[in-house]
Amino acid sequence: MIAISGFSFSVAELALIFGFVLMFFIQLFYQILMAHFTLSGKKKDKPVICPSFSIIVPSRNYEENLRELLPSLLEQDYPDFEVVVVDDCSFDGTEWYLTELKLQSNKIKTSRIIQETDFPNALAITIGIRAASKEWLVFLNPLCRVADKNWLKAFAADLNPKTEAAFGFVNYTNSNGAMRKFIRYENFDSFVLYGSSRYLGLSMPITDMNIAYKREQFLSRRGFAAVLDSPFSENELYLNKISNRSNSVYLLNKPTAVSYVGDTDWYDGMNFKKKQLLLKKKFTVGQSAFLWINTISRLVFDISMIALLILSPWRLWVAGIWLVKIIHELVWGIVATKRLGEKNLFPGLLVYRFILPLFNTIVSLNQLFTGQKRKWK
Repeated sequence: MIAISGFSFSVAELALIFGFVLMFFIQLFYQILMAHFTLSGKKKDKPVICPSFSIIVPSRNYEENLRELLPSLLEQDYPDFEVVVVDDCSFDGTEWYLTELKLQSNKIKTSRIIQETDFPNALAITIGIRAASKEWLVFLNPLCRVADKNWLKAFAADLNPKTEAAFGFVNYTNSNGAMRKFIRYENFDSFVLYGSSRYLGLSMPITDMNIAYKREQFLSRRGFAAVLDSPFSENELYLNKISNRSNSVYLLNKPTAVSYVGDTDWYDGMNFKKKQLLLKKKFTVGQSAFLWINTISRLVFDISMIALLILSPWRLWVAGIWLVKIIHELVWGIVATKRLGEKNLFPGLLVYRFILPLFNTIVSLNQLFTGQKRKWK
């Protein structure tokens, strides 16, 4: 036994208390970053710039979805923009629909790929960028939906002359399938965590949808030349390479978010998670440390809390500290959901955060033993 200030502790109990308190303060640091992020970007007195935009939509056999998405894009209430659709080896009616649409609007451009390559994503995106003519490039998926005709105007309102990279939110509320809730939790949690990492100079991409960067800088940096060692997520890796604290922005508001309306069954959920884990392998040491410290500190906090509640006579103090942490998570989480237009994420999001380390381990082991690097749309 070890005596401290008149109280006696066993070595195991003291180790648990030390680990519990240390992990609490580490988690509190992350929550302070998240609070700063969720309260950011509300100043409306900043000058509004109106850069030109090229909205790039790579598509393969998504004719029906293009018929829903493209009219809403062409109707955007914005002075200078164009929509560039890359028909990537489609064999449905995409080509004929795009030909018809070009006769109706001069704001749409199209390019067509007729042969597969080793880097299909990079080729489709690069062709779209070459066809584009505007200052900013915004990337969407045919399964994305914009809220209204002011989406592009809201996007521009969050940019400033120093901005070179923009990360928009993707809302999975309108998606379908058994994994919809899981992907919603994962996407929301990642957006808030990665957005808060920007204050440490560690901006990180989450998805290839609703992201933007400047066209001339992409061309001057030779595009994807520096990231083609990885035949996946080229657009996210490029954005990860150029973004930093001063030149990037996370769009924390509902008008700039887009909805994803595709399927999210078990297969899609596993591919979503695998892609996230593969992308993280390309992060810098600082980015990886930021994510791992958050995960490990949360795991150790939860395990030590459970052990102390069972074994320690200080269980009321332990429960009180845990309650403080949960209240912090709820407050800033609810603020973020309101700003992003998400609904009904709690209390399920708290359960997701509790089981996430175990789930990541299962997916990582599956990835290791099956050898399936990726297979996504």
